[in-house]
Amino acid sequence: MSRSEPPADDVEAMLSIPPEKLRRHPRLLYVRRASEAAAKALAYARGGAERTYDDIAYRYLCACPQVPFLGVETLAGRADQERRRQRAGLPTDLARLAGQRDFLAHRHLVMPDGEFRVGIERGLLYAMAEPGGEVVGRFPLTVRHRMLDGLSKPQDVRPQPTMSVWTHLTESRWLPLDELIRYARFPQMREASRLVHGVFPGRHHVFVSHRWLDAGQPDPDGTQARLVAWHLVASMCEAVRVAHRRGLRTPRQMAPAAMNMPVGVAGSDLAECLLVGVLREVLDDTSLAPVAQELERVGFDVVELGAAEASDDIGLERLSALLDALPALRPLLERIHIWYDYTCVPQAPRTPEEQGLFRRTLESLFLLQFAGRTLVLLDDVVDYLGRAWCSLEAATSLTSTAGGRPDILYTGGPARPSGPATDAESLRSLVNDRQLVIWRGLLDTEVFRLQTREECVRRLGLSMAEPGDLPYLYDRMLSFAVPNGRMSRHALVTGVVPLPDMGEGKILIPMPDYSGPQPADGGRPVRVMGSLDGWGGLNLRGYVEERQADGGPPDVTPYWAVPGPDAAGTTPTCHVAVVADCEGEAVLISSWVRRHRAELEKQLRVTVVSGSWTAVDPVPVGHLPHGRLRARPVRADVWVMVGKSGLVANDVGQALCRVVYEARLPAITVSLDHTEENVEQVVGDVAPGAPHSGLLSGWASGYEHPSGLLYMHLYRHLMQWGASVH
Repeated sequence: MSRSEPPADDVEAMLSIPPEKLRRHPRLLYVRRASEAAAKALAYARGGAERTYDDIAYRYLCACPQVPFLGVETLAGRADQERRRQRAGLPTDLARLAGQRDFLAHRHLVMPDGEFRVGIERGLLYAMAEPGGEVVGRFPLTVRHRMLDGLSKPQDVRPQPTMSVWTHLTESRWLPLDELIRYARFPQMREASRLVHGVFPGRHHVFVSHRWLDAGQPDPDGTQARLVAWHLVASMCEAVRVAHRRGLRTPRQMAPAAMNMPVGVAGSDLAECLLVGVLREVLDDTSLAPVAQELERVGFDVVELGAAEASDDIGLERLSALLDALPALRPLLERIHIWYDYTCVPQAPRTPEEQGLFRRTLESLFLLQFAGRTLVLLDDVVDYLGRAWCSLEAATSLTSTAGGRPDILYTGGPARPSGPATDAESLRSLVNDRQLVIWRGLLDTEVFRLQTREECVRRLGLSMAEPGDLPYLYDRMLSFAVPNGRMSRHALVTGVVPLPDMGEGKILIPMPDYSGPQPADGGRPVRVMGSLDGWGGLNLRGYVEERQADGGPPDVTPYWAVPGPDAAGTTPTCHVAVVADCEGEAVLISSWVRRHRAELEKQLRVTVVSGSWTAVDPVPVGHLPHGRLRARPVRADVWVMVGKSGLVANDVGQALCRVVYEARLPAITVSLDHTEENVEQVVGDVAPGAPHSGLLSGWASGYEHPSGLLYMHLYRHLMQWGASVH
């Protein structure tokens, strides 16, 4: 096919079309030069007075062409949604009734015929027709059906790793749940008569992350204590109920193809963790029976209703009365230990001994979260993630909590969340997106040296009661800042897109709709080749510690070549293609690749002759030292794609892997965020069913997009007009 550039006057006419009209006619946007969309989004996001990173992200996403299923959330966007919800919100009772609509709707026994998308929310799998997104079927995941039976596999929640850290936490203090119920509030450490020292197997350890509601008292009226107590009791009851219905030793069934959700009888992650870590440790089928029978007599609905109204249970009188009717359950509650800062850390004024314990506890906060599950008390999401300590605890929970998802207790909601939850329904999705913004701020500070650490924290919108906490908080952010990859159609693509040079002025390019269906089992056509310790490529803290005090930012251009390579060498030549989440990360990784080129050559038995980086930034709020995009032909015997794990799943990494594989060249991926078995070779088509790559003839210098391209326009507009594609 061929396509010629429209006349200049037509282009000018398209550029003069008002944006609101352009959005109503996607075809006009296709005709218009796609780079204008990226340029205008950047100009709108960064125009005017100095803005916070989150504000820039929100404005950028608002200025991008509207597409369904926007994947990136910002605090400013969440605050705007909350304002709209409050203006148009239903009364609490009506909102709760409306939320039950899908659970009461007619349900099909089998999936409908035809093509459809699937989505999961609140334990229901939705089948949505294409096009239009109309819901054509609802299926509860608690009821097993043929579609997912063949794809599910047994997989329990990982038990808490107490034995691996107990020697480091011998000084830690924990409040048993039965003591909390007795106090009906969180006491200060000096008041608590029974605090458990250290962590032990057969106990469930809970790290409570919460906002302080008052400068001197985090929980003035005891509401947080009541909510936590009821939530943990209800979760233990849920664990007993699941164990009795499914079997104490029977693992839950997980379906990777359905967003890795449980299928069949399953509880919340917290209930499953209690089942694995407590019930299996202290009970057998015989001793479980009386506990389950006791709960059946009382009624699980009574427990759930009490948890939903926990904030009104002054003095926890109703909870105490309930537990009097559950004597067999009480010994299990003693095995739940809670870490709450006001109770488990000495409060000011402190004695010298208490000050020493306070400092040692701060140094072990990560281990405290690692030893237990983080329980987030959430009411105002924007304010919670706008506090430095809370934001750090939420980010830490993603790496330390088994399953990567903290337990969420909505303190202002009408009911306790129970049952399995998706990422979108938990805090994980928003925290992951928040980490994207924080990572940009840290890269601007440490790699590009554009601001002080104080300015960085201010622009990130993080508040702290004690300014003296900044050094500790900032160092912790450096350690846990690297975000997971996030793909978005609004991502800004800059740098160089390398493409195989087939000779005679021909290059192989991905077709605009190159992405094909993914295997249902989540498998990828790759073969493990070995391991390479590449964490240094993402270790910003290590980079800060190793760099010279007077050293400037690394100078790594989007394309570099090794001067005077040995053309007569016996080893194959190699091109290293870095795929990163932003330009700062691309520069960080590329500088590491160039410093460790000899190690990479020895490991893979190649000679590196060139390298490139491509930045795919879903929230381009940080410094853009390059800020442009062009394609470049590359001739090499072997291609090595370097980045985070899942390069053959990341859309741009997948496109490179596929186009190199179709060029009949070895394609190798290196995942820097893994240290074991992170070097893999692509041995098959990573996008089966998609159109084959195109052979472009008449390649000249290519077209440079001065402000990059949105990912949604990348492969359709990367090349200059007028080229012939076969």
